[in-house]
Formats: sequence, C-alpha cells, structure tokens
Amino acid sequence: MNTRKHILLAVAFVLLASFGTAMAQRKTGTALQVPPEPIGSVVKVNAIEVTDGTMGYDAQTKEETAFGYSFLGRTTGAFPGSLTLSMNCAPANAVPDGKSAMTGGSWTLPIYMNELRGGYAGSLYGTIAKGTMNWDAKGTSATMYMVLNVGGGTQAWNGVSGFATFSGTLSVDEKTETTTLTGDMVFSLININAIR
Repeated sequence: MNTRKHILLAVAFVLLASFGTAMAQRKTGTALQVPPEPIGSVVKVNAIEVTDGTMGYDAQTKEETAFGYSFLGRTTGAFPGSLTLSMNCAPANAVPDGKSAMTGGSWTLPIYMNELRGGYAGSLYGTIAKGTMNWDAKGTSATMYMVLNVGGGTQAWNGVSGFATFSGTLSVDEKTETTTLTGDMVFSLININAIR
C-alpha cells in the first residue's frame, strides 16, 4: 500500500515539474509559439477620374445614380500595377456635408513585377460589395471606404478569392476640374492554393 502511494506521489511530482518547465519555456520564449495573424497585402492607390458616369435611375434604391463612375490609376506596394475602378454612386452628385453610397461596380488590377521577364504577373479582379463617400462642407473632397470582392485572378493568381478594403480620399481640384482618388487597399486572399 505504501508503495502505491509513493508511485502516485512520484507521478504527481513528475507532472508538476513538466507543467512548470512548459510554463517557464513559454515565458522565456523558447517554447513553440503560434505565429501572429497575417497582415493583408497593402497596396497604395493613386488614380484619376476618367469618366463621371452616366446618370440614371436605380429601380432598387429608387435614387438617381451615377453608373460607371470610373477611375484609372497606378498601384504600388504588394501588387504594383494599374487599377481600373468603375462604381455606381447614389446620390449621383456630391452633396456638401452629405454621404454617397456605392451601390455596385467592378474593378481590375493587372500586376507587373520587375523580377519577371516581360513584367506581367497576372491580374486580380472583382466587384464592389459596398462603400461610402462622406463629403466635406464644400462638396469638393470626400473620405471614402469600400469593400471589394476578389472574384478571381489570372496566371499567378488563378483561382484566388477573398476580399479587399479601400480607404482613402476623393478630391476635386476646382482650378483644373480634375478628380483624384488616393488611398490604401488591403487584400485578404482566402483561397490561395493556386499561388506558387
């Protein structure tokens, strides 16, 4: 009977010692650690308005809408290339101290990498899920936020899906009457099995 108690006591000490060693390793950083959450691929956008769209009536939102309000620009960062963005906005015109909503649209991003011969690495494309523009008091600048669906890609990004967010500023230069769009896109690619 004493032998059984001694064995149980020895097992308890071994378990306590193992637990203490694991905790000490965890505190000193020598234990296996889970990597941090991945940071999405950040892309800087500098674009210019190429068309202010076609005015029409959206039967779903029951508002006057600018269909095909489009921008073309350059991207740098994780995916350097040329972005084409076409969106539907309601209300159609900037309203000082007001808000416009993106009610649809599409985008494409051909990507060019310097280390590749020929440069072209493939493209990403998708649709605009939702977005808002909050206009200033003059109606010449708006903070902009969009959620973009990544519907797929070509070549290196064949079969990729996910989403991206865009946050930035839309500005109208009153002298030159040019409209620019600047900001950051952050990509979260979900299905990346195709990427080699």
